[in-house]
Amino acid sequence: MQHTTQERTETQQGILANELCRASQGDAGLLENTAKILDSLIPLQGASHADVVEYRVEIPMRYAECRAILTDGRQVRFKNPRKFLGWSSHAERRSLLFRNNDITLEVEVDNQAAANDRSTVRSINLQAAMRRGADRLKKFIGIDGDLLILPAM
Repeated sequence: MQHTTQERTETQQGILANELCRASQGDAGLLENTAKILDSLIPLQGASHADVVEYRVEIPMRYAECRAILTDGRQVRFKNPRKFLGWSSHAERRSLLFRNNDITLEVEVDNQAAANDRSTVRSINLQAAMRRGADRLKKFIGIDGDLLILPAM
C-alpha cells in the first residue's frame, strides 16, 4: 500500500486536508495523484513523473545529481536540480530527499518495481515548516490518495 505523510506546524483541528486527492481511487488514480504532487513540487524538464521508470543519482563532478529515466529511455533532469538534497543508498530501494521552499520531501523509490508494471515511487513523506503557530505539530497521513490531519498530541 502506498501512503503519503505530511508534517506541518499549524493549529487547526483535524480536517480533510488535500484538494489534489479527492476520493479514494484505484491504483491508476493513486499513481496519477502521486505524479501530480511530484510534478507540482519537484517538476522535471519537459516530462512528467508519471512517465518515470527509474530515478538515478550520479556524481558527474563535485555535486550529486538526481535524474529520471523515462519509459522511452531518455534521461531528464529536474527543472531546479538544487532541490535535490541527498539519497539513502545506491540500492534499488532507497529514499531521495528534496526541498521545495519550506517543504522537505522524502521520496521512497523502488527502481525494480517498473519491471513489474508498478510505480517506481513507493511513498512520499512531506514535512512543511510553518512559521505561525509553531507551538503544535500536526501530522498528515494520506492513504490511497486522501490526506487527513491527525489530532495534535
